[in-house]
Amino acid sequence: MKKKLFITLTLIFIFAVLSSSAALAQNRVAIVFATGGLGDQSFNDAAFRGIEEVKEELGIEYDAAEPSAVAEYETYLTQFSAMQRYELIISIGFDQADALSTVAERYPNQKYAIIDMVVDKENVASYVYEEKERGFLMGAAAAMITSRTEDEMINEEKVVGVIGGMKIPLIDANIAGYKAGVEYVDPEVEAVHSYVGGWADPAKGKELAISMIESGADVIWGAAGRSGLGVLKAAEENNIYGIGADSDQGHVAPGHVLTNGMKFVDNTVALAVEEAVNDNFDPGIHVLGVEDGGLGYTESLLPEDIIAELEEISAEIAAGNIEIPGEL
Repeated sequence: MKKKLFITLTLIFIFAVLSSSAALAQNRVAIVFATGGLGDQSFNDAAFRGIEEVKEELGIEYDAAEPSAVAEYETYLTQFSAMQRYELIISIGFDQADALSTVAERYPNQKYAIIDMVVDKENVASYVYEEKERGFLMGAAAAMITSRTEDEMINEEKVVGVIGGMKIPLIDANIAGYKAGVEYVDPEVEAVHSYVGGWADPAKGKELAISMIESGADVIWGAAGRSGLGVLKAAEENNIYGIGADSDQGHVAPGHVLTNGMKFVDNTVALAVEEAVNDNFDPGIHVLGVEDGGLGYTESLLPEDIIAELEEISAEIAAGNIEIPGEL
């Protein structure tokens, strides 16, 4: 009799634990930010906006981690996975791919999403962007404005620049698109580029931008995460135009941010969470571009006629009528 009672109580306890775990998992997600951290006013902050928006709209709860080094990714992903309480765990940034691949294989029943990279696992939804399209729009905008020498921030040199965070395929695609956009508008405009070598070094970003300015550039795009903030400060201090990335960075250098090359990471994070909590989790590769609303630009300081031209170019890109290189 006692043995039977013990077994019954044990089963009740196990059921209670499992029910508790299920309850914890319902409408709860985890997010691991990229090493640039919150406050980058770019990629991570866009992801944060997305998770906050979906928290408000869907009533979800979330836990977050801010690694300071790539080596910490696997640790955080493993810790979240081992808890078995999340409907979805989200990796922000391309350099989480190796860590996520390892952890996703270790926890096959956990659902994951990664933003800005592909992880080929059955339990991972990978969201990537047609980076070259965004770059093309930024290059087109830069080429249009640099020809307007009546603008006090424009010189006679017809040189524009782009500074990438690191030399990786997705940044090269942005730069290749930028150069193509410049040539599409005005083949006489020279487009120069360089790399910071990291995502969290605004001092180096500023240094590189100043070097470009000294070489005649009067429009510079900083596609470099937190490092890009230095590019915008250099633009402000030297009275030229900067172009922001991922988020609207107009407040960083008021009166000097021509536009922002938007990667709508907030929308992507929200999409990934919504699909997971609504039982529509879709593993595999999801490619987002101008046509999908995944990429675009802000009007900011752009003259109305340039906005109209960019809208026409956006429509042509969405229709597949402009061939844009994705490699340098």
